[in-house]
Amino acid sequence: MKRRVAWLLAILSGLYLLIVGPLPDPIPVIDEAVALLIFVKSMAYLGYDVTRWIPFLKKGKSVKSPAPRSRPEVTIDV
Repeated sequence: MKRRVAWLLAILSGLYLLIVGPLPDPIPVIDEAVALLIFVKSMAYLGYDVTRWIPFLKKGKSVKSPAPRSRPEVTIDV
């Protein structure tokens, strides 16, 4: 059932972006941004990575933490 809802959201938001998106409106960015966000999130839920075609939605490169220093082996003489 969740996959059907995700497909429905992806189809409806994609159609909105293709058909209604180019038309002039009073708030030009908000509705397209919401439709694009819904489309990307629903496609990600379905297992498709569409962010590779949308350059401004790329995730920033993660900063790798430095590797933990290994302790030298300590020998205790008793």
